[in-house]
Amino acid sequence: MNRTLPLLLLFVLFISAPLYAADMVPPFTFTDLAGKTYASDTLKGAPLVINVGAHW
Repeated sequence: MNRTLPLLLLFVLFISAPLYAADMVPPFTFTDLAGKTYASDTLKGAPLVINVGAHW
């Protein structure tokens, strides 16, 4: 019973996130390590994971 609530919350988070996040993302562009530039409008319909972090 102790592990049920956190697992249920994670499940709800992962199921509900795509329902609202896709419409709320502003247009953006980025360049990969090879120098190729991508725009968010060309990636519509494709899964995209953005990992923004800092190593201090």
